[in-house]
Amino acid sequence: MSRHLPPLWKFRLLRTIHAKGSARPNRQLLDAWAKAEGGKAAFNPLNTTEPWPGATDYNSAGVKNYPNGAAGISATAKTLTNGFYDGIVADLRQADKSACRIVHDRRAEFDKWGTGAASIARVLGCKT
Repeated sequence: MSRHLPPLWKFRLLRTIHAKGSARPNRQLLDAWAKAEGGKAAFNPLNTTEPWPGATDYNSAGVKNYPNGAAGISATAKTLTNGFYDGIVADLRQADKSACRIVHDRRAEFDKWGTGAASIARVLGCKT
């Protein structure tokens, strides 16, 4: 297992934000999002900048290395539920859209996160 990814991180993150961890489109979206991020920060597949006990800076943008998988999952969940990504979270909780549809519908929120909807859509192979 990579030091960079918490075990079962997609399922654990989805469950932490009260979304359906078993929904395949949800896991596909998170996987593509992590690939689009492309970072190698410890236990931080979506490259959040959320401060957390024991976290250190990974880069000058403030992306964090977290000390363990639980910290990384908790910090990422806190970021997702901070009020700026309510549409993404709602879609993950509803679990009735494809990953491409979520990216399309929540383009502004993915762009606010910094990854950019276009990058995630490209990894997913979404039709434009």
